[in-house]
Amino acid sequence: ARVAAAPEAIWAMLLDVDTLASIIPGCHGVQKLSDTHFKADVTLGVGPVKGRYKAEIKLSDLDEPRAATLTGSVSGGLGTGGGSGRVTLTPDGAGGTVIGYTYEAAIGGKVAAIGGRLLDGAAKAIIGQFFAALARKASPGKPGLLARLFGGRA
Repeated sequence: ARVAAAPEAIWAMLLDVDTLASIIPGCHGVQKLSDTHFKADVTLGVGPVKGRYKAEIKLSDLDEPRAATLTGSVSGGLGTGGGSGRVTLTPDGAGGTVIGYTYEAAIGGKVAAIGGRLLDGAAKAIIGQFFAALARKASPGKPGLLARLFGGRA
């Protein structure tokens, strides 16, 4: 995904509690425990199966402002989950940033009974919504390609 903001600006947004609270889908609040450790209260779901979860996110392997590894876990009444991902921020040569990411996730509990493919699709949709919201926040008035692809939804 490409956004019309420099990697330094995107990096700062990814570490800002208020920004995170506004771009994480289903977020009710984010608490900063340290510069690289956050807790969040989120509602997540697949179809009719939704639940409120406590999430914990840690950043490591920091290469400011180019890349970071995010490791997270969630727990709630419907199950647990965890995963990690690598986010990369590459200057596009025109003052913007190309955002790349990879992730792996594991889910357990009642919600896992829904099926792996459905959960994988839901995870991709939530990650897409997160980056679309980040693109909108970084480029107010100029929706990027990812924001347009997701219809401006966050």
